Amino acid sequence: MSLRIESLRCRLGGREVLHDIGPLDARPGELTALIGPNGAGKSTLLRAIAGHQRAHGHFILDGRALDDEPLETRARRLYYLPQSTETGSRLSVFETVLLAVRTLAPGDGPSALRRVRDTLARLELEPLAERQLTALSGGQRQRVAIAQALAREPRLLLLDEPTSALDLHHQLQTLDWLGEHARQHGTIVVLAVHDLTLAARYASRLWMLDAGRAVAQGPPGEVLTVERLREVYAIEAEVTWPAEGPPRVTPLAASHRTPSRR
Repeated sequence: MSLRIESLRCRLGGREVLHDIGPLDARPGELTALIGPNGAGKSTLLRAIAGHQRAHGHFILDGRALDDEPLETRARRLYYLPQSTETGSRLSVFETVLLAVRTLAPGDGPSALRRVRDTLARLELEPLAERQLTALSGGQRQRVAIAQALAREPRLLLLDEPTSALDLHHQLQTLDWLGEHARQHGTIVVLAVHDLTLAARYASRLWMLDAGRAVAQGPPGEVLTVERLREVYAIEAEVTWPAEGPPRVTPLAASHRTPSRR
């Protein structure tokens, strides 16, 4: 079973921003990285899958059509984390994660408390448990938002730039956690990522968008080619294959070629 996207179109302000996207597939137990330059449509695609953006097309999760379900029903099967985690809430970190769990299962008290404690311990957030969100840095708030997402244990997890506010240590740590969570729970994880080397290192599959179109999908080694990086990102880059591990993308210079904007 998996997530499948077919014939997806979306208009914003009278302009079509997603053009017949699909078929795209993401599998359980893996990270699927959504990549592409600024304005490619990554955030819009995630919002459309989550039901936060009106779109035409089909989202099929484990053989069932998400687009036929009311938003509240869809919310029980997936969790969408936007890029911005700004909040004026005076709740503590513990209360914030607990609220996310109890929203899904209101009467499950002891189990909810245990899940929150386990999640905070796993994400090394225990020292912040009693601090208010308003007292946290942007990176700390982003880690708490990820804890909310993982504590709910959704079938499908959609994350828009989940490491954008984090330092390098916490970027790597967070992507490790997400990969481990996906494998342990069989979760389908789709995340927008700007750093192509991180995408290649942690994702089993890439979806590449350009100007609202899906131009490639597959394993990192098949998607991240010198020619495609020149076409989509307008950069000259070196793609190397270490003896062990994923390919590494090293930008060398801006290309003299204008990027494709179909």
